[in-house]
Amino acid sequence: MPGASAGELVWLRRLYTAPGTGALVGMDSRARFFPAGLARFIATRDQTCSTPWCDAPARQNDHIVAWAAGGRTTAENAQALCADCNYVKEAPGWSAETVPGTRHTRRTTTPTGHVYRSQSPPLPGDTS
Repeated sequence: MPGASAGELVWLRRLYTAPGTGALVGMDSRARFFPAGLARFIATRDQTCSTPWCDAPARQNDHIVAWAAGGRTTAENAQALCADCNYVKEAPGWSAETVPGTRHTRRTTTPTGHVYRSQSPPLPGDTS
């Protein structure tokens, strides 16, 4: 890489642009914590805890696929959770993944093997 000396650490990030206009619309993040703007987006999108049976107020943003397991700090890999559900999901046997849906949709598997699907609520005026 030009300008890099042997043994020097080099960071690369992908930049995403809008087709046709070339306007910058996104960038890869290697951050573990959600930046303020992304955190506000997640809180607005999810509104309450994303665990299927819990309607508690969302208090924490968390990775669906854990950051330590290679999960990315993106809106698609994020969910808002109450503090209790965020801690419980770290117990052995719990897993979650994003699945296709009309809105941000997650599938959660419990230690007993039960599978639950949850979806972010519709925005005001959304009829889907």
